[in-house]
Amino acid sequence: MDKERVITIAILAGLFGGLVGGPIASLADYYAPPEKRFWLFIIPEFIGFACLGLLVRYGRSRKKQDDRNPL
Repeated sequence: MDKERVITIAILAGLFGGLVGGPIASLADYYAPPEKRFWLFIIPEFIGFACLGLLVRYGRSRKKQDDRNPL
């Protein structure tokens, strides 16, 4: 597998794992105190949004690289 495919798969896994895993983890421990449920929800959300930022930045850098190297 080439490097860019591995990077893209890792970023997408972090993105979906973070944005979907937060609410699921929060609901899994439904009877926990509110503070614990909040942190179970918010930490994966931060991870998901960080991966989203990486995906956007990686996509922009690939686009700039493609613009500089026309075939």
